[in-house]
Amino acid sequence: MTTTSDDCQLREALGNLLKASDELASAIELSSGSFDTGLLDDIAPSKRELMLAANSARKILNAGTSTKPDITKKAIAANIEAMRKILMDSVLRTSEAFQAIQVGEQNQAIGGLLDLDRDLEDALALHRAAVALHRTGRAP
Repeated sequence: MTTTSDDCQLREALGNLLKASDELASAIELSSGSFDTGLLDDIAPSKRELMLAANSARKILNAGTSTKPDITKKAIAANIEAMRKILMDSVLRTSEAFQAIQVGEQNQAIGGLLDLDRDLEDALALHRAAVALHRTGRAP
């Protein structure tokens, strides 16, 4: 199997994404102890989102040389799998919160839901990435 120029460019872009994701996640983690990151929370992707993107890029890069459609399909699959895991965890936590509120444990119920909005935003970001990859893969 030969590697085309497009394959090389895609692998290079994925490598750059992986490196940038790792560097940004490290910078956010290091800086969070030294100053208020409230502004970063509004503009920067979450550490989890960066980790998901980096892991998706790693899976693709470790898959070996493939054709562009194969790489696109693997990237979409990695995004869908990460989204599935987030949503399954969200459903479980929501069910636990519902059970807690049914027995009068309001604090426990709300505590279980505190990061749900962030998880759903991460799932939405993965959804958008999968759809974008699909659209890009179909483009001439």
